[in-house]
Amino acid sequence: MFRPRLPLLMSLVVAAPAAAQQVASIQLSTKTLTLSPGARETVFATAYTSAGAPVSTRFRWSSTDRAVATVDVTDEESGFADVIGAGPGTANVQVRAGSRVATIAVTVVAGGGGSGVAAVLNIDPATIQLLRGETRTLTPVFLRADGELAASAPVTWTSLNPAIASVDRSSGVVVGISAGQGAIQATAGDLSKIGTVEVADAPFAFTVPVLGLSPGAEDTIAVVVPGQRNRPLASRGLTWRSTNNQVVRVTPLGIARGVAAGHATIAVEGYGQVHELPVTVHRAVVEAEVVPPTDHGAIQVPLSGSRSFKLTSLAADGTPVPEAPVVWTVADTSIATFDADSGQLTGRKIGKTTFTGRAAAPGLNFVWQIEVIAGGVRVAPARVGLNVGDTALLAASFTTADGTPLGAASGVQWATANANVVRVDEQGHARGTGDGHTGVIATTPWGSADTAEVFVSGPLLYTTTRTGSADLFTLDPRAPTRPAHQVTDAPSNEAMGAWSPDGSRIAFATDRDGNYELYVADADGGNARRLTTTPDLAELSPVWTIDGQKIVYAAQASGGRTQIRIVNADGTGGRALTTDAQGANLDPAVSPDGQLIAFTSTRDGNYETYVMDLDGSNQRAALASPLKETRPAWFPNGDLAVLQERTDRGRVLSVVARFALGASAAQPISPPDLQVTAFAVSAAADALALEVTAATPDGGFDRHLVWLPLGGGPVDLPREVGEQMSGPALRTGPGR
Repeated sequence: MFRPRLPLLMSLVVAAPAAAQQVASIQLSTKTLTLSPGARETVFATAYTSAGAPVSTRFRWSSTDRAVATVDVTDEESGFADVIGAGPGTANVQVRAGSRVATIAVTVVAGGGGSGVAAVLNIDPATIQLLRGETRTLTPVFLRADGELAASAPVTWTSLNPAIASVDRSSGVVVGISAGQGAIQATAGDLSKIGTVEVADAPFAFTVPVLGLSPGAEDTIAVVVPGQRNRPLASRGLTWRSTNNQVVRVTPLGIARGVAAGHATIAVEGYGQVHELPVTVHRAVVEAEVVPPTDHGAIQVPLSGSRSFKLTSLAADGTPVPEAPVVWTVADTSIATFDADSGQLTGRKIGKTTFTGRAAAPGLNFVWQIEVIAGGVRVAPARVGLNVGDTALLAASFTTADGTPLGAASGVQWATANANVVRVDEQGHARGTGDGHTGVIATTPWGSADTAEVFVSGPLLYTTTRTGSADLFTLDPRAPTRPAHQVTDAPSNEAMGAWSPDGSRIAFATDRDGNYELYVADADGGNARRLTTTPDLAELSPVWTIDGQKIVYAAQASGGRTQIRIVNADGTGGRALTTDAQGANLDPAVSPDGQLIAFTSTRDGNYETYVMDLDGSNQRAALASPLKETRPAWFPNGDLAVLQERTDRGRVLSVVARFALGASAAQPISPPDLQVTAFAVSAAADALALEVTAATPDGGFDRHLVWLPLGGGPVDLPREVGEQMSGPALRTGPGR
């Protein structure tokens, strides 16, 4: 049953069935057994779901021929049975769980068990593995020349390496003595056979790191020997004990039963070893939330990269049960490994495997199909502008071969193509070190790479006549001794520069084609391309939308009015946002949330500040004021600033004033003695870059830039003699 929980698209919640989970298969400790009459051998069975997870169930044992073999089993420990030889012959011992059946082929041999003269003596099993102190019974099998059972005969058992393993001469019971490989010989008259015995001085272990139970639930604790290919270790010879029977009880055959909520330990002792299994008895787990879902096909994991997996156990009321343990299993650890502490599955080798998470409740077993791929890597942001000394965090993500994102990358190596421009640390923090443009490269352990383009310059973009024509330059107003950096160098005029949101590109107006058109270029002036082609319009005052996909600008018709237009950053999709025939609309500015455009309009007979939605709809006044207002700009909190003309003692002053949308008045924030004609707001909202215009004695004018920390005094920015500086724009991206 599936019941969605938040987040719907990223997780899957599966409820445990009310009845026991359906048994899909049964695994037996052995599939064949050879006994002599009266001999007894303990076997055990484990049931599994279709997902490959063990499930608690009741087993039913039977023999197809009780004259050959009988079965001794108790209801309390139905997973274990003693098979007892009754008489010579063959029979099948069957075990059932639900609709599933598994079979052990039993052969009982003894005097009279076969007929005829034996030609061959075999040992069953031919090879055994033991721990030091562990026992195992060997059985002789006599065969005629035709392969059928022959009459048995007395057998003498001898250990050829008694320091490794001993054997009882008459019963064939082998005891492991010390680590090594030995041989056991069976002799009957002229017939002889040698079997091998491998004795390991190795630890045994539990198949789970922690056992989780709810009160009343049972689970059979499986013990294996990892050093012997995870050979199951029979419960006989082991002693089981719970440190707190009020929390969990354990039977002599290792079946644990939860009693009450709490923590305890089950200790098992045997073969000179003592091991402890932590047990948590928790609130009943009835469902689990998994991320990612298991029904979305194969999960791709990059080679040497990681993907996150999470399984949250939930109680009946939907609250997490964090104390309920989760068991994680990777079918082939040569392909992938899992770190339960971090929840990261890491690809080790290209290939496919399965990954299982088992919650502490029947039926809550989740299987993911894992595919480890070579894949690629992608760096974001792909482009970024920085100031010297500022830092941007670059993030790497793994991708499939076709570029589909897989998640955050791990284990990538970061490098810079030019450390004089940018340095990068092992976490992807790129720091500007000098003006210029370079690449920062992320490389995977298998050689896939991606590059982020980084442009380092001062955050203030402005127009200057330093070169004889109008060109764009950058400088850092907080570091006036750092030289200005030239961006454009065409013989034409370039002006009204604007930063893209990521600081890696600029838009500007230029007359290089004979008419003022818009261009876009990289932050260093490279890769310039024409954005508009409108001989009947002069495009001015470009600004970027917040997503960097469009540019809003003012278009002045020859002999006509100026209107606000918008165009895609690739030059397509241009259209008008204002069509007012009664007034001019100019000076667009996009709000920090990207939803509004502020602009200057004369539609009511005065220069006033208006706002409209990004698509040009819902145009309305932003400030109810009779003063002349131009050049709107946004503060990060959504306030607006405008150039506002005021009269003081008969003198007209132009100052920067700030207000909230819908206010009836604005508050001046620049000194009244500065005749401001353009300005820009810093990204931190702590300073203004001002274009200040003053009359000169010869009847001309002088324009220069002033840095005004809010709450501080103005600072003239450095310039050359005769240089005219105008059109300040401040970068709002990482390097500001």
